[in-house]
Amino acid sequence: MAAEEPKKSRRPEDTPFKQQTVPSWQPIFTPMWVISMLFVLGIVFLPIGIVLYTQSRIVRLVSLSLLPLTGMQPVEMAVQYDGVAFDSGRQTHGAQVLPLGNASCTLPTKADGHKFDLDKHGCIISFTAQEDMPGPILVMYELDTFYQNFKHYVKDMSTDQLRGRDDPNLDDCHAFTDVTSTKFNSTAPAQDYNLNPCGLIANTLFNDIYWVHSVTDANRTYYQTDVYNNGVDVLNLLDQSNIAWHSDLKNRFENYHALDPNDMYLWENPKYGWIIPSHVGQAPIPNKTSWTKPASRYGVQSERFAVWMRQAGLPYFRKLYGRLNMDLKAGMTVRFLVSSSTFLLADFPITHVKGRKALVLTTYTWLGGRNPFLGVSYTIVGGICLILSFLFFGKHKLSPRQLGDANYLVWQGAKN
Repeated sequence: MAAEEPKKSRRPEDTPFKQQTVPSWQPIFTPMWVISMLFVLGIVFLPIGIVLYTQSRIVRLVSLSLLPLTGMQPVEMAVQYDGVAFDSGRQTHGAQVLPLGNASCTLPTKADGHKFDLDKHGCIISFTAQEDMPGPILVMYELDTFYQNFKHYVKDMSTDQLRGRDDPNLDDCHAFTDVTSTKFNSTAPAQDYNLNPCGLIANTLFNDIYWVHSVTDANRTYYQTDVYNNGVDVLNLLDQSNIAWHSDLKNRFENYHALDPNDMYLWENPKYGWIIPSHVGQAPIPNKTSWTKPASRYGVQSERFAVWMRQAGLPYFRKLYGRLNMDLKAGMTVRFLVSSSTFLLADFPITHVKGRKALVLTTYTWLGGRNPFLGVSYTIVGGICLILSFLFFGKHKLSPRQLGDANYLVWQGAKN
């Protein structure tokens, strides 16, 4: 006779975990417990907030901006550079725009976006330090009303192509997918090529040009062909190395390995041809001043490109352009040549989308750049916790309330 199979049961095992009888502890929020908790939180958060805010205030920030700012510290400056309402911009705290044969920083014609003519460059933005700014000083560009987080914009790129895959999938690129062009140094007729890189993000790269024109200290004015006191050419004062995330350069971007090196001409499309170095072995891009130190990376491995491809989450953002590895003493003047354009396919147009551009100089601390929000938040939370702890303590002492005793509770299922 076959043995009977054990009767199946859905009853859980008789273990503390499955029977939900694991010992536990649940705090009872008595008045003194709540008062103590609020007091401790206040004591912890308040000094942290004060330290964070103080460190943020140490940062020296100069915003050569598009907006008439108010309530700023003496070190902060604003001057119209490009964008909407140019004529209403104001000059503050030693910053000023000096046009070069033009009414503003914008270039006169589209063709001027493809050359670097000093006489038609755009403008000079002059900054006179109001107080000492220890180096290195970050040089950043700031955009307002530019939505890099727009869903169609964010997705419009080919990850395979950016990583240098031999047969990339270009289906995710819905704009700027091909180009009709001739090869570099070739007499063959123009033909169609896949644009590399394709997509909206890559082909709307910010390519306004900032170039250190001169530095003036208490002794003299140093121009591009001069050597400053620390032995660095004025032309090379703007260091544009190590501005991108190393993880991005290592994992996200790799140039396509073309069998014919002349195919790398496609890196030099009019959108960003003047600021991204071309393939090694080709003739240099005519505008050599778009980076001030020899660029060791080219194509999508360019650091300027990698910085732009890390999209911002808000329509108002700043991105690192370079750094000045020098100290600016109070009274010193740094002048930047600025090339900006409102023409599509030349430089980076912003007026037609009612946007704004700004050039920002800032120092930084161990916490990073100037951002008082974190310090103010900690201070407010700590202050509120302390105030509530004192109020609850006074209420508890002046008008106490008798609490119930857990011993008098009757649990369901308990025997009488």
